[in-house]
Amino acid sequence: MKAVLSADRDRSEPRSGEVMWAGVASALLFSVAVVLPPLLPVAIVSPFPLMMVRLRGSALWPAAMASLFAAALVGAVFSPDLGVSYFMVLALPGVAIAETMARGRGLVRGCVFAFTILAVEIGLALLFADGRMAEGALAGVQWLGSAQRIEEMRQSGWGADQIQLWKEQLDEYARVLSIVYPAVWLISGAMIVLANAVLLRWYLARKDPGWLDGGEFETIRWPLVLPVMFVISGAAVAVPALQSAAYNVLLLLAFFFALQGLAVVVFYARRLAGPPLLKVALLVLVLINPWAKEALALLGLFDTWIDCRKWAEPPAAGQGS
Repeated sequence: MKAVLSADRDRSEPRSGEVMWAGVASALLFSVAVVLPPLLPVAIVSPFPLMMVRLRGSALWPAAMASLFAAALVGAVFSPDLGVSYFMVLALPGVAIAETMARGRGLVRGCVFAFTILAVEIGLALLFADGRMAEGALAGVQWLGSAQRIEEMRQSGWGADQIQLWKEQLDEYARVLSIVYPAVWLISGAMIVLANAVLLRWYLARKDPGWLDGGEFETIRWPLVLPVMFVISGAAVAVPALQSAAYNVLLLLAFFFALQGLAVVVFYARRLAGPPLLKVALLVLVLINPWAKEALALLGLFDTWIDCRKWAEPPAAGQGS
């Protein structure tokens, strides 16, 4: 059955104190990663308190006020630019997911809405600040190949041949990244949306499952136009003038096909006869496989034509075996 619409729920608006503390909590989660960069995943899910404010109320304004308050806190403590980045990249897409769900349109459509917002923002950034976006994408590779990092590797026992091989691999990775960084930024935006959606779904499944529309993620199947674009982009790689754009489109489409392949795996994992721990272990084994990305992308691509999930569906009422 469809999830219960927000209009059918008996909800009261969050009090001003709850709105303020949601903003403080979100700003603190984001600040943790600013102070300790290895804790970046904590910052990625910092919109969660804001999403809860939206789902607990019947109007958008409390979540909007909490978002603005959190952005103001980040801007005051660190820098105005960082406050704006937090609001545009994290708070706005996160609240967009919750707003879509509050209107009864489901989690998947909320993710599509949030990703559309981020895609527009990333597209504008690539259009008007392409150099800075390229530098940002390569910053991690440059740090890994910095003199300080190389010296740390020597002190930890790395030999000259190992360090040289490491440098060559980094150079190759930087060369590839300098071509496909637009797709990498878009995929990063999609991962932000996915991380918040997974956390929200996990929370709601345990605390308020009425918001969820069954196995919504399991039913993801992209339209036929995506495989057609994939084939055309693959052919465009042979044209030198189109290679850069073709590689970016191929990488982005491969990511979306991998999501569809993961949806197929989740579909069958949930139907296994066994304890939940066994199902989780199966998913972990699939994801940690070195070839998981390629295998899931191929599975998602071919699922568009053959519909791998149809064999697990029970026969329609009245049909024979």
